[in-house]
Amino acid sequence: MIIDIFKTSIYKTSIKNEEYINYFIDLLNNQKKLNSGNSLSNIGGFQSQSLNIINENIKENLFIKPALEYIKQFNRNYKIELSNFWINCNNKNDYNLLHSHSDCNISGVYYIKAPENSGRIVFQNGDLAKMSSKNQHCFDDANFYSRYFFSVKQYDLILFSSDTFHYVEPNRSNDERISVAFNLYLK
Repeated sequence: MIIDIFKTSIYKTSIKNEEYINYFIDLLNNQKKLNSGNSLSNIGGFQSQSLNIINENIKENLFIKPALEYIKQFNRNYKIELSNFWINCNNKNDYNLLHSHSDCNISGVYYIKAPENSGRIVFQNGDLAKMSSKNQHCFDDANFYSRYFFSVKQYDLILFSSDTFHYVEPNRSNDERISVAFNLYLK
């Protein structure tokens, strides 16, 4: 019998909705015009200021409902509230450093534009010993991985525990990668 004692669960789905895409593209363009960028984990590119005012329909269907589906897998029933969101735009060779979002419960990323070779989101195993483990090359099992690489495409939505360390590889395409990152509270 195998018992998994340390586990990180990632929820991935796809939400294809051009209204959402257009909404965030307009918001990104407005943020760029205001030059209200931020520099937290991004190296190059543009990261908008932290925002929390959003169209209620988008908030409910893009952030809240998927998060409810995610936590339902753990037999939990919480009210979910949006803490904040921001838009990332990475051009060729731009990337995001290793970080976590420890000031909330659930974090997520929605991909507005994700061309091929524009960089995967990478989740880092919290057990730092895995980084030097010889076992990671012997077993094809996530329990032995030091990192988990997610290839993403437009409309992908990924949710994860906010304390999960992650980074984004450099964009190697000639097109920009645009994503909306967000944080949620469980009440």
